[in-house]
Parts: sequence; structure tokens; C-alpha cells
Amino acid sequence: MKTGVALDLKRITAEVAARHGMLVSQDDPAMMLVTMNEVVLQQIFGNIEARTEEIVAGIEAGVRAAQREALGNIEKEARKAGIAVREEIQKDIDAGRLHARELIVELNRAYSRSAVRRWVAIGVVAASGLLVLGIGLGVLVARVLK
Repeated sequence: MKTGVALDLKRITAEVAARHGMLVSQDDPAMMLVTMNEVVLQQIFGNIEARTEEIVAGIEAGVRAAQREALGNIEKEARKAGIAVREEIQKDIDAGRLHARELIVELNRAYSRSAVRRWVAIGVVAASGLLVLGIGLGVLVARVLK
């Protein structure tokens, strides 16, 4: 389980010599302890890294689940809003239809009133014409028979 960081034993022996005034060789038992510590630390860091990856994976899974749930809630609310808008539009359409029917009924009434008036006027004019024609023919026949 090497992590990529290797101990520089020459630097360690130089640091020990500088700080403590003792020269430690690479085959010294103290250097074995340093190597053992390095191996132990690498194992510990490996365990920490593995556990951290598990935690991050758990957090990512939780975030994905929360996103799915939020998207589901948003979709549900958007669907409800769409249904409400559709209902309002249908109410407006129905109100428009009712208003259009009322206008058509009024137009039919107005047209039928004017049609009746028109036919009454035509009837009066025709009756007047027939009356004048009848009177004219009566006068003509009376002159011819005299």
C-alpha cells in the first residue's frame, strides 16, 4: 500500500544528526522503526482513504436521492399547476361559448324582428298596390261599361 510519498532516509539521518548530534546509519534499528512507522502510517492512511471514499459515495448517493425526490416533487407541482391552468382556460372557453350563444340568440331575435317587419312592410305595400290596381281596374271597367 504505497501512497506515493516515500521516506527520504538520507534526509532523516541528516535531520537527526543536525538536531541531536548523533549519526544514524541506514542499517540502524532506529531506521527500522522509522520504516515500520511508515508502513503503519500508509496502512492507516489507506484505511482513512477507503473510509472517506465510502462516506463520499454515501453522501453522493444521498444527494442523488434528494435530487430525484426534489425533481419528483417539482414534477408533481408542475403537473398540478398545469391542471389548474387548463381548468381556468376551460372555464374561460366555456364562458366565451356562453357569451357567443347569447350573442347568436340576440342576433337571431334581431334578424327575425327585422324580417317580420320587412315582410309586414312588403305585405302592406303589396296590399296597397293591389288596392290601387283594383280601384284603377274598377274605374276602367266602369268607363268601358258606360
